Amino acid sequence: MRRQALARLGMATVVCMLELGLSGCGAARPSPAHADRAHRPASGGQASVASTSRLASQATLDVSALAAMPRIVDAHLNMLTAHTGFLWGYRGARFVMYQTADGGHTWKAAPLPSLPKDEIATYGPGGAHAVAAVFDSPSMWSLVALSGNAAHVWITKDGGRHWRAASLSLPAGAVQFAAGQWMAGRLGWMLFEGSGYGGVAAKYLYRTDNGGNSWQLVASSTGDLPHNGVRTWMSFAPNGKTGLMAVVDDVEKTVDVVETNDGGLHWQPTSIHLPSGITAPPSVELAVSGPGEALELAVSVQLGSASQLLILNAVYGSNWDVAEIGVDNLEAMCASPAGDLGVLEDKSGQQTWLVSPDGGQTWYSQAATGLPASVADAVSLSLSAPTPSALFLTALDAHLTPSFFASLDAGDTWQPLA
Repeated sequence: MRRQALARLGMATVVCMLELGLSGCGAARPSPAHADRAHRPASGGQASVASTSRLASQATLDVSALAAMPRIVDAHLNMLTAHTGFLWGYRGARFVMYQTADGGHTWKAAPLPSLPKDEIATYGPGGAHAVAAVFDSPSMWSLVALSGNAAHVWITKDGGRHWRAASLSLPAGAVQFAAGQWMAGRLGWMLFEGSGYGGVAAKYLYRTDNGGNSWQLVASSTGDLPHNGVRTWMSFAPNGKTGLMAVVDDVEKTVDVVETNDGGLHWQPTSIHLPSGITAPPSVELAVSGPGEALELAVSVQLGSASQLLILNAVYGSNWDVAEIGVDNLEAMCASPAGDLGVLEDKSGQQTWLVSPDGGQTWYSQAATGLPASVADAVSLSLSAPTPSALFLTALDAHLTPSFFASLDAGDTWQPLA
């Protein structure tokens, strides 16, 4: 692999927060909620945070190695810097979160508010009561969960020492959290959707411009947003205006894409061209809104026994250019602020690292030295790249035992940490 290309590899924080913050790049999406959950009453869609709301921390501060942590289901990783990051998931019916300040060598339980239980053993990870995490910085992040007729949001701006709580009434049928993003501690977006029963899942987008003190419903499927599909990716650019939303329609085996240039108030549909003869629903691997109104989308498709990764690039409101590459077993993917793409692939039992410095037109590959073949058998895999040279990977085996790896040379070599 070309060293110059590798040196630029990384991923902007905006990319790592696409899956609601529920995951770092390459992690699996949460399972859809039950279709028979009770409908919620319609509301005006606005919530205010009580300034006196303070929730006491329930976390212990015992430092431990990652391998000594309790077994975690559906683990997700988000390294915000080369030293600071978070790992979260579920232990039994409890949401758990750990944080590191030394690049993953040691971890401690993160301070958390009092959160609802979620017996995921009943229906798997995700669902209406699952807690989702959305990060802005090492000191500011939020947690979101749905219960009753509302979404409950907890926001900390001091690393978990204090929390501000809000309850947001949702429209009827909104039963799960789809995606979210923070920007500079002020702008924020939360996307809710229906259960996806029969492939139908209405979308409801909320926005705040005051750090979460209040939220407004700014777009929905009754207007500009896609109506079908529950696997949704969303990204807003650093300008706070340009945005991209991509939704997989499993029934039609298509990807519906809409764009915005006013911070999510209005959206316009755009056409992307997928190959004919797709034999399984496609999968969105990456969606990025970057500087200069640049938009980028990565979609993997199955054509008979062959797999293809499609890289689509556009400027807001323009046609999408398409490049493609054959990828047998794509495990994780990320992008750098400069536009470089990185892909972790299992190729005949060997972990392989691929990089494109030009939006998917040209690719360079080499063995991901130090990553064992067992990574390919992980039940949960999460990749995070806070800088162009620092990459972090966590994998859970069938016994929910975590393994944690880091690369400080842009993917050339990997070392086990905890």
